[in-house]
Amino acid sequence: MPLIASLEQDSATSITGTRLWTVMRRFFGQAADIMAVDHPTVAEKLRRASPHWMRHTHATHALARGVELTTVRDNLRHASVATTSIYLQSDEVKRARQMDQAFAAR
Repeated sequence: MPLIASLEQDSATSITGTRLWTVMRRFFGQAADIMAVDHPTVAEKLRRASPHWMRHTHATHALARGVELTTVRDNLRHASVATTSIYLQSDEVKRARQMDQAFAAR
């Protein structure tokens, strides 16, 4: 179930991009305040987070779970698969490590 009905301007149930950004920044700030004492480093990352960061996280996790690159491209509304492929980097590093382990000298 979507948390936000629509970002389209002509929809009666829409929310503006600016309003979404404001709500998410407030959420990140409140979450950071709660965890600041026990996890100051994570809290600081949350304070610097933005809704754009969520797009990166979404893309990385979707690809890691096997979603096709073209599907993630379309979801992010990228014009090119090359733009979306930057999210594959973490998978490539993981693959390289696994190959090194598999063929490491014993």
